[in-house]
Amino acid sequence: MCKLFLLPQIHGMIMAQGMKGGLGQKMEYLSFSRLSLLETCGLRFYYEYVEKATPTDHVVTYHASFGKVIHSLYEEHGNTQGRASYDALKMRYDDTFVPIVEEFPTREDAVAFYKKGLQAISRFSQYQVDDVIDSEKEFLIDIATGVPPMKGFIDRVLHVPTYGYVVADLKTGKPFSQQDLKKTRQIVLYSLACQDLYGEPAKEGYFDFVVQGGRVWLRVDEQDRLALKSWIIEKWKQILREEFQPKYTKNFCRSFCPFRSRCPEYERRQTV
Repeated sequence: MCKLFLLPQIHGMIMAQGMKGGLGQKMEYLSFSRLSLLETCGLRFYYEYVEKATPTDHVVTYHASFGKVIHSLYEEHGNTQGRASYDALKMRYDDTFVPIVEEFPTREDAVAFYKKGLQAISRFSQYQVDDVIDSEKEFLIDIATGVPPMKGFIDRVLHVPTYGYVVADLKTGKPFSQQDLKKTRQIVLYSLACQDLYGEPAKEGYFDFVVQGGRVWLRVDEQDRLALKSWIIEKWKQILREEFQPKYTKNFCRSFCPFRSRCPEYERRQTV
């Protein structure tokens, strides 16, 4: 008998969704973004990755689309060992930015983000990238028996013969502190992936905030990697226990959740 995922009563009715086939078959892999979403809102994770429901509500997409455009140019700059000039990158930026203009709520917003992109390109087009050995490097690594592998892409892998491996993750949003564990786990995962890909873990990594400028560096040791594995295992156990509690965050729910009209917590907050 399959277990039921029960939501609180809504207008006197109980919503329930059965799990067919077991979660083990539903999850081919995990990822940092998936597990981060699970922490942000369990119910959103459930709808997207367990039920695989069709979105019901409009969401803001221009942040993600802008990020993809900048990531693509960042990758090109690394793959060409820095030979892609600012002018060449700007030309491709102009071509790839046009299709996403319609996603912005106003023309002013589109112009503001376009200028942010120019700032980013101006910064990273000047980087020395002789030590970059891979860009957007895909990985699929085993964590523990019975746990789906972790899948992801490392934005930039650097190798210095006298030091070792360093990983980098591009960010187009606001800078955050190295004390923000929810964010910095991503660098630890990349360190673990380096161990699987190259036979040696990355000793450190950094978040590259190319729009506002600056980097946040993080040293990674074996204790960090073991702690990350423990976190992944615990998140998987949470999934198997079918603990998908909704968490209300005003901006996230209103702007980025495509299932908010199906969420009892969101509905309750609108009537408070």
